[in-house]
Amino acid sequence: MSHSPWFPAVQPSAPRGRRVAYALGVAHRLLLDVSSLMYRAFFALGESIVSPGGRPVGAVHGYLDMVTRLLLTRRPDEVVHAYDHEWRPTARTDIYAAYKSNRPPDPEALPEQFTMLRQVLDLTEMDQAMTRGWEAEDAIAAVCADAGPEDRIEIVSGDRDLIQLVRDPVIRLLSTVRGVSDLLELDEAAVLEKYGVPASRYVEFAILRGDPSDALPGVPGVGEKTARALIQTYGSLEELLADAEREDPGPGPLKGKPALRARLREARDYVAAMQRLVPVNTEAPVDRWRGERDDASLRELADELGLRGPAQRVRAALDLTEADASST
Repeated sequence: MSHSPWFPAVQPSAPRGRRVAYALGVAHRLLLDVSSLMYRAFFALGESIVSPGGRPVGAVHGYLDMVTRLLLTRRPDEVVHAYDHEWRPTARTDIYAAYKSNRPPDPEALPEQFTMLRQVLDLTEMDQAMTRGWEAEDAIAAVCADAGPEDRIEIVSGDRDLIQLVRDPVIRLLSTVRGVSDLLELDEAAVLEKYGVPASRYVEFAILRGDPSDALPGVPGVGEKTARALIQTYGSLEELLADAEREDPGPGPLKGKPALRARLREARDYVAAMQRLVPVNTEAPVDRWRGERDDASLRELADELGLRGPAQRVRAALDLTEADASST
């Protein structure tokens, strides 16, 4: 995944106070990880769907149909589509040069479809968001940071890094299993049941275990089972590393494991670097924009791109959710 979409000029980031006021006015928001869902749609449909001019549009087609399904099944008050601005932010590659270095180049037919999607969404009056120099996960994190206690946010993504944002009762992750027709709903209890660690400590768990999808190796010799046991035993990574320095560690997974203690000591610099890299950036300044609804222009663009059906379905689903909102 090497996509770094091009975007026309967007509105400047709103001051933080304005973002807070906007967030507090929304009861139920869906935050969509555009890159995650677009890649899923592209690899599901490939280049089987093309515009009248012969351009592949399968990723946009699939994405819009996923949005329709989410609108009809989740009935949100608002949808925010969050884009990558940089898929390998320099703020992260400066910390660890190999970050995401294992990802292949984009399929040739994919990058243009992000621009097509932006053009379609600009005509629907749905919110879009991006944080310059960062990833979609950081834009999502920054929006979540502004959530009030009465807000209910559902993040839709296949990116496990977003587990760290789960917080009852405000934020849950809807992890894509098979598109959005099969979603694993992760609240704090579900995270604890699946991974054996609290969502609030998922970052530490991921640092120890590693993440092959991001080319992060973790601590050598520490797999998921050992990482889980270490997180369950120690209150922090600092406490863990301090015990690894002792000749006679306390009761737990380091007791009688000199090789494991040595690996942890040798990985101290790596762990410190990952403590800066793995957490999402909740302070990233977010550009948010919302185009005006223009049904005539949407029909014209959809016909040009061969997306009449998906565009009509999204528009109908939006009308239905708006009607629900006005009746309550």
